[in-house]
Amino acid sequence: MAKSISKTQVVKFIRKGSKGDQGATLRGPQAWSDCANGYTFQAGTQGDTWVDVVLYGGEYYKCNRSHTKTESNYPGSATDQTQHYWRLGDRIELVATKILMTTYALVKNLGVETIEMKDSQGNIKFKAKDGTVQCETGIFRNIDVQSGKVAGFKISGNGLTNDPFDNDAYVIFRNDAMKAFAGIGGNVLPASSGARAVARFENCDTSNHWGLGANYGMLVSSQGARRNIAIDIDGGSISGFSLHNTIMSSSHYMNRGEANIICINTENANLRLPFMRLCDDGYIVRVKRLGTAKVNVYSYNCETYNDSGATRMSIPCIIYDRNDTADGHSGVDLKGEGDASDFVWCRDIIRTVGNATYYGAWIQYKIPRDW
Repeated sequence: MAKSISKTQVVKFIRKGSKGDQGATLRGPQAWSDCANGYTFQAGTQGDTWVDVVLYGGEYYKCNRSHTKTESNYPGSATDQTQHYWRLGDRIELVATKILMTTYALVKNLGVETIEMKDSQGNIKFKAKDGTVQCETGIFRNIDVQSGKVAGFKISGNGLTNDPFDNDAYVIFRNDAMKAFAGIGGNVLPASSGARAVARFENCDTSNHWGLGANYGMLVSSQGARRNIAIDIDGGSISGFSLHNTIMSSSHYMNRGEANIICINTENANLRLPFMRLCDDGYIVRVKRLGTAKVNVYSYNCETYNDSGATRMSIPCIIYDRNDTADGHSGVDLKGEGDASDFVWCRDIIRTVGNATYYGAWIQYKIPRDW
């Protein structure tokens, strides 16, 4: 006959309240040191709103008898042992009553309806509820956002578009210390201006931070094709347009970027026109002789196309006066005081004079026309 076995075990349970009776709500856990003297702890008995849980000495204690905090009634104190204010929290009980207290938890799968994260002042900084996440602060790395909105912009494909199309969404980059401002959008001018601009670039730095002695407001480049348009003005005019001046008192080798040369030399001098790339077709140089001595203008190596479309490097000619051609090495003279000329780079002109063939040409526009 089989021997019978008996086992005695304590089964813990939570008594279900009467129908419609919600009962007291757990409050905490709170650190004992964070509660001021005079704070009222509640045990969740009849008429109490809360059941308080505190953290003291690395353990969680549940209020067993409603009382007011003093210096001497902390959990485990002589007063507590006499009055039975606190009971060491039972982990099973705390989980079953809708609160899990732990220093660190590793959960592989977690399904919840609400998550809240608070700062040290009790303010909610992160909340996930009803399918919506609200985050007040944080650091996010390696984020891939594929849909949604950012301020007045909608994430659309690989870009951002303003949403709706009748708002003035904008992006602004500014450095007030260096007096730099860059912005694009529906309107990047202040309302006080009474005007509208969709792009604004300003560089008013007075510190010479990079030691260049120059400020650049915008750099625009277009190259790589046979025809390159860096800026296309499809209507409207240019206001405040100016050319950079270079004062020349002796022979000078021009750089790309120099456009207006003013010669005040008192002895004969040479002015070498700048190196031209394939994308520089149409570049203009203005030269004015104000000095008492002659100025010889000559050309330098420039890029042109050969018959197969490859790049050719050669010295172009200068076409001047009444369709005369000067060898680029020899150049042309501004002979009279007050003479002025525009020289325009034309990459695709090929001109043969005698036994010499020139690829590319600087075209002189003489002012005044008194040849």
